[in-house]
Amino acid sequence: MSHVHGLSPTQAGDGVLIATHQGLITYADGRLRRVGQLRSDMMGFAAGSGQRLYASGHPGEGEDGPAALGLISSADAGQTWQSVSLTGQVDFHALDAWSDGVVGYDGASTSLLLSEDEGATWARLPLVDPVADLAASEDGRLVATTQAGLQVSDDGGRSFRVVDGAPTLYLVDFAEDGSLVGLDIDGRAHVSDDDLSSWEARGVVTQEMTAMTTTPSGDVWVSTTTGLVRSRDDGATFSTAVAW
Repeated sequence: MSHVHGLSPTQAGDGVLIATHQGLITYADGRLRRVGQLRSDMMGFAAGSGQRLYASGHPGEGEDGPAALGLISSADAGQTWQSVSLTGQVDFHALDAWSDGVVGYDGASTSLLLSEDEGATWARLPLVDPVADLAASEDGRLVATTQAGLQVSDDGGRSFRVVDGAPTLYLVDFAEDGSLVGLDIDGRAHVSDDDLSSWEARGVVTQEMTAMTTTPSGDVWVSTTTGLVRSRDDGATFSTAVAW
């Protein structure tokens, strides 16, 4: 398995989509399977509504196109992909999406960008700190993990503030119930069930982490440099689902 850049639940909820250095893979029913024909290096990856997926990165070996893909999208759960915008201009290294928008961090320009029309047009947001990961809730709350700490926007990205007292999180995702699940730089899981004012420390991922997602059923999936681990108890314990 090549390097994993992003994870998202499958639409059926029985597994996860895995965005890798060589395209999209799904893990379900104990098996890894290729999705579609695209072999691009998916540096950024997010699931939108229905079967809509978004990605960014670089063309794969033998694929045409500029070095930066901009934003590409799939309307059929990754079977086929189309270029949307910013081709040759932007390489999103962090992406997230919700029913009303897409947010992405371009590492080259250190810009956080927001689209409210499925990626057709973009506005620059006022966050200037380098971003490791992004999470967006269905009510429009945006969270970013940065060198300055966890930052949150409660107004759709118009302003951000550092969350006082938050753990130093590396990977984050909003769970189905609205709570924020995060992993700190040491692999410790943390959960906030309120307005990010209080946190509960939970289990630990012992391998080097690369991406994380939560599922509608409450599972937490984490990709590492050695495999895919899963928690079925809200992050209290983690076990290996598949090694690579």
